[in-house]
Amino acid sequence: MNDEVSKIVGSVISFETLRRFWDDYTKANKVGPSRERHNVIHRHAFMHIARENVALPLQRIGKILGKDHATVLHACRNHEMNYRFDGDYKVIWDNLNREVEDLLMDNGIVPKTIATADSAGDIHFRYLEISRKLRMKIQEFEEYKKSIKKDLKKIEAVKKYVKGLETRNLQLDQELRRVKNLL
Repeated sequence: MNDEVSKIVGSVISFETLRRFWDDYTKANKVGPSRERHNVIHRHAFMHIARENVALPLQRIGKILGKDHATVLHACRNHEMNYRFDGDYKVIWDNLNREVEDLLMDNGIVPKTIATADSAGDIHFRYLEISRKLRMKIQEFEEYKKSIKKDLKKIEAVKKYVKGLETRNLQLDQELRRVKNLL
């Protein structure tokens, strides 16, 4: 029972993760809904990668792209020929595969291709890559914290300056009232 629940939760998480990733990817790479070869290559590569890496049914994968299960099946069946004979497809598939696997691993989902990998070395190097990315994120966070501390110091200096101006303004106002009373 616990295995079933974890599969369902993993399926929902991976579906949402892939959907958000696909939305960002289409904007970044200008992938539209038309039948132009550029658009079809990206969609087919994504469909095949999603089927290989995530435990989602064909209908759910198709739903991410607004297609039906038959289109996903067609893309997966044509992958071998596209990968062999279409240089553009091969480059797009390799880059997209790397991005999707990194995305899934960053979200705590182990892609099927890694889970079934025979070579412990492959998994080791992937974890090293993730570890490197995490160290970079930690370093970015530390730099961000330093910049926030600098900004806070500047804000405190401005507050002190404004308080001094307010004090000076009150003194001048009192002096003005005193002079006004003398006249």
